[in-house]
Amino acid sequence: MTRYPLLFGLRELVEGDGYIARVSVSGRALLVDQDGEVWVEGVNPGGFSAKGASHGEALAEFGSAFRTILFDIASGAGSFPEFRDEVQKFFDDTSVPAAREWEEAVQRVKAGQLDADWLNKRPAETKLGIEITEVSQPAAANNEVGGAALAA
Repeated sequence: MTRYPLLFGLRELVEGDGYIARVSVSGRALLVDQDGEVWVEGVNPGGFSAKGASHGEALAEFGSAFRTILFDIASGAGSFPEFRDEVQKFFDDTSVPAAREWEEAVQRVKAGQLDADWLNKRPAETKLGIEITEVSQPAAANNEVGGAALAA
């Protein structure tokens, strides 16, 4: 079993009742490759995961799972402030076991014991965060493709 510490960025537009929100996240995830199955588990935000037959498929499913959680939060939030607060709580929910495994995997990358040539690399200390803004004037210039990188 190989564990890869990932830093990921996702940006989603979410419609709620009476508002549109843009959610931009810079988070951490752990990609686990074991016996032909690939899992991606959220560290920050924690509490969700996805699997696929390949690294790319698992990462795509992870992004889809994240989007689905945002849609679920929006369906229960009666206003933008309520949505913003619930999404912030979701982001702040760290998976402590996955965080420990993530840190161990980062140490393996730093020691040269683990590499992933299919990923860009970014410093493990990259700032994490989530930005939730209400969209009043949608614009194509706001579109951005997310991605994943190996934490080094």
